[in-house]
Amino acid sequence: MINKNFISTLAMTLVATASFAQQSVEYRINGTCPASVKTVYVMDIDGSRPEVIDSAKVEAGKFAINGKSDKDALLGLTTTKKDYRVFFNDGKPITADLTNNVLKGSELNTKLNAYDREVDALSVGLEPLYQQVAKMYSDEGLSQQERKNKLKELQPKIEAIDTKLNARKLEIIKANMDNLIPVAYLGDVIFGLEYNEMKGLLDDSRVYAKHPALNEVKRYYAIMAKKAAFIGKKFVDIVENDVNGTPHKLSEYCGKGNYVLIDFWASWCGPCRGEMPNVKANYEKYHSKGFEIVGLSFDSKLEAWKKAIEDMQLGWINLSDLKGWQTIAGQTYGITSIPASFLVDPEGTIVALDLRGDKLGAKLKEIYGF
Repeated sequence: MINKNFISTLAMTLVATASFAQQSVEYRINGTCPASVKTVYVMDIDGSRPEVIDSAKVEAGKFAINGKSDKDALLGLTTTKKDYRVFFNDGKPITADLTNNVLKGSELNTKLNAYDREVDALSVGLEPLYQQVAKMYSDEGLSQQERKNKLKELQPKIEAIDTKLNARKLEIIKANMDNLIPVAYLGDVIFGLEYNEMKGLLDDSRVYAKHPALNEVKRYYAIMAKKAAFIGKKFVDIVENDVNGTPHKLSEYCGKGNYVLIDFWASWCGPCRGEMPNVKANYEKYHSKGFEIVGLSFDSKLEAWKKAIEDMQLGWINLSDLKGWQTIAGQTYGITSIPASFLVDPEGTIVALDLRGDKLGAKLKEIYGF
């Protein structure tokens, strides 16, 4: 997803972070690891940019680390600075076996580690698939069509594993809403959730809701809350030009007796273009039943916008004022990240938002019955 951050949402996040207790607590870790390892690291995991905050030399496969960090900070123990065993800095001693990726400490951290290893086991098939994707793009001998064919073969396999992983992470979150464990997993699942489900999981009454490691999650939630405010309300009319410079009102298409998807996108937005085959497939399936799409672009260059429409063969009306992020479409509808979408019912009421992937097809099947 392409994001544009606003000072207001950042300020809100900082206020939420400040309200979470920031008391320094000591961590004490004793452990073992493979004899070939020279150094073990402790990392602070803030949800987006993990950084090393401590390290210890390994002697004969054993190590000990004592240090301080914020109380209940989400930390990681690692030998690679990449793959880490997560734990909360609750002040209880931890015993680590990094050969088998086992951490034992407080009841909370022992439980978290069990989930951590379970999630690892579910994701074991992903790395070979990612390696195949990387190899595919680095192989100069492959044609563009061969790459497309290979990606078409690999993508369903990746998505199948991701679906299982995210479903299990969501189960873990819902089973632990009285403790901090959801902090470790919410960032992985949040982008696939409907707003109402997010709202329930991030309610301020949750003990984890204001944890600093959820900064990015809370920022995304604030964006979604702003968009969700449009649900149940009539669409707001705007005027933008088509590719030929002819002005059109949104009301020419919405509120005219058909369901309309207002699709916010841009030619330079990779995730937007990646979603277009799905949007096209649903348009082709349901257009004869009255389903319409209005594309509202965040482009600023006419030729790039026109070329994208032609290249992807988008058969519906596309409008833009070519003002990039300052487009009237974004300003009117509070769009701070793309791709984004609103589904408008035949009377002109906004009934759903951000129907991407399978969600769009499922909603249209519910509406049209096939």
